[in-house]
Amino acid sequence: MMLLLLLAQEEGARTADVPNAMGAHTWFIILAVGAFLTWSISYSLQLRKEALARRKGREDLVRRKDELIDQIASLEEQKEAGAITDKKYKQELKDLRFQLTKVLEKLSPLPPGEGGRAKREPGEGRNAQT
Repeated sequence: MMLLLLLAQEEGARTADVPNAMGAHTWFIILAVGAFLTWSISYSLQLRKEALARRKGREDLVRRKDELIDQIASLEEQKEAGAITDKKYKQELKDLRFQLTKVLEKLSPLPPGEGGRAKREPGEGRNAQT
């Protein structure tokens, strides 16, 4: 054994050129992480853009609601002053209230599952026992 060590030292140390088996895997991992980070950033930007659009839409709805309330108040003043006929007043009031209802529905949507129906207490309804 000592003899082999001495012979190996006398010949001189040679380096063996072995190809890196993990080279392709390393680049694949780098590309996969880069793709994930790119997707994460684009998704985050998309969410921020949608939130900004919702906020702007809500501000527009609040402004529209205020305008409709002002129009209803103006209509009431015109009726009291006698500047508008009763039939026209009723029709315009009905139209403005309808528009206001639509705006208010958009401003405060019902939570999922309620769908505008009243909640029933246990024991109420068709199958209630009397």
